[in-house]
Amino acid sequence: MSAPRRILPLIVLVVALVVGCTGDGDGGRTPTPSASPTSPVPTGPVHFEPGHYRYEFEGVTADLVFDGNDATMDVKNASGAELAAPSLYVIDGTGAHEDGVVADAAPIPDGESATFAVTFPDDVTEETIGLVGLLFGDSDYGLFAPVPLA
Repeated sequence: MSAPRRILPLIVLVVALVVGCTGDGDGGRTPTPSASPTSPVPTGPVHFEPGHYRYEFEGVTADLVFDGNDATMDVKNASGAELAAPSLYVIDGTGAHEDGVVADAAPIPDGESATFAVTFPDDVTEETIGLVGLLFGDSDYGLFAPVPLA
């Protein structure tokens, strides 16, 4: 076999390896993450409004304000669908689960707001609350968060 015939398969192999190693087109660079808006990191202790909790997700906003074991919940529905009647539960610092009673609980049409009175057992107060959960019908929407002082 002549020298050019021996070199040709070697050249084809090298070209195939080079093309195979760089075929993804990104040159091996790591993509730069896009910047997303974030809240500033607190530089000191965060203080919260006593007894005030907020839920906000996918167009549903609910504010819950306690006065002893009674509370008022304001719900705004911009979810694009009707929300079933709301209900609430609390898990206290010991892990005990307590259901609230939502007076006149009713569905909330899309684009509407509603205010509900909520009563919890006597041992549920703003001092004993660990977590507050929100349901619409049988769907658990998640937990409220304490509202930071402005």
